[in-house]
Amino acid sequence: MDELGLFTLTPMSAGDIIDHAVRLYRRHFLVLLRIVLAPSLVAYLGGIVYTLGVRNFSLERGELRAIVTGIMIGGGILLYITGKVVFFAFLGGTSRALVSHFAFGTPLRALEVFQAVKSRWWQLAGATLAIFFLIAGVFLFVYMLSSMVLVLYIAIVALLLTSLPYWIQLVGHTIFGLVFLVALLALGLLIYSRIVFVPQALMVEGKGVMSAITRSILLAGRDIRKIGSILLFQIYIAWSLLLLLVIPLGWYGYLNGIDINPFNDSAPLWYNIAQQTVTQVSEILLAPIALVAFTLLYLDVRVRKEGFDVELLANRYLPPAKPFAQVPRPTIEVIEEEPEASQETLA
Repeated sequence: MDELGLFTLTPMSAGDIIDHAVRLYRRHFLVLLRIVLAPSLVAYLGGIVYTLGVRNFSLERGELRAIVTGIMIGGGILLYITGKVVFFAFLGGTSRALVSHFAFGTPLRALEVFQAVKSRWWQLAGATLAIFFLIAGVFLFVYMLSSMVLVLYIAIVALLLTSLPYWIQLVGHTIFGLVFLVALLALGLLIYSRIVFVPQALMVEGKGVMSAITRSILLAGRDIRKIGSILLFQIYIAWSLLLLLVIPLGWYGYLNGIDINPFNDSAPLWYNIAQQTVTQVSEILLAPIALVAFTLLYLDVRVRKEGFDVELLANRYLPPAKPFAQVPRPTIEVIEEEPEASQETLA
């Protein structure tokens, strides 16, 4: 079947989107791997440098050691942030290459993605930082609101529930905890669904940073269920792969007398590096699946709301329209009539 027919023949459900995304990921696995490998290695290197700096930082072993390890900590953080920004920028560039692949049958190549990212680098970096600060602000607001709700609940419990039987208190705490958790998850999904199409709006439609955020908010208004399904699938396979890699490492560390508690600060250096390695490998392997799925959802939404498939078909089969200034103007020849001979000339 033609790639364009995947999202133009019938509306796609969340299951259809995930199925097509997995198939496309398997077909273009090596290309997608080359796209995300370099920035992931930069972030991975930053994490290792940061870990080395933290583990060797000490104010009691001389100023030089403190300065060097402090530089390592700062440099590791900078490398990690740079790698993540470039990583998400490359994912945005991949969305443009995917749309070109669907619409015109263009082969998906890593070089084209790099060129697309280079042409829109500052917009992609600015969008990534804008989304980061937006999420940080929302997180701070949610944290303050959650703290107020918890304080209010504790006050209500102290006044009303302490005199009730223990089992009633336990049921009340359980119900409140579940409702509170579901509300937080729903709020997080609502916020994420509003920014999920920012890379596509930047790279496919050529929007600016704020225009891309506004465009994403308008497009993703009624597809929260599909976005939630894609995220749930991504989280499921990510945790599955991560556990598949972490469990053998944990068993090996446990057999060698290492406390495998994730909050253990006294674990050997090689164990911390191995943990970062398996985490980064999991992200490298699975991040493109979500990108392909959200690009398919973006196309499906635009097809249903705006008739984007008609525009794609027209661009595929019709020659591009010339600008108005280049259209040749028709020339009108003015034929001058010869004056009639006067009567005197005839005489």
